[in-house]
Amino acid sequence: MEIDGWFSGYKVRSSPWIDGKTIYFNVQCFAPGQSLSQPPAWDKTVYVTDNEAGRRIVHDFTASLAAHVAGLEIKPGTKIVLTA
Repeated sequence: MEIDGWFSGYKVRSSPWIDGKTIYFNVQCFAPGQSLSQPPAWDKTVYVTDNEAGRRIVHDFTASLAAHVAGLEIKPGTKIVLTA
């Protein structure tokens, strides 16, 4: 399942990760009026465990998951894995 679109004002990309066990979920925020050709104001990535519940959250609750990720404080070099 691949996602590449806008949800709740965030640019969201999602796809199965190369490890075969997780789903890559990336959220980007652009400032109002900012050109999309410029880097985003911020960029956060989490990984969702690739199971039935994880796939449902990514597919059916994309906007809610994006808002949740936006609120996370992720330190550089940290890998966050969300499991439902």
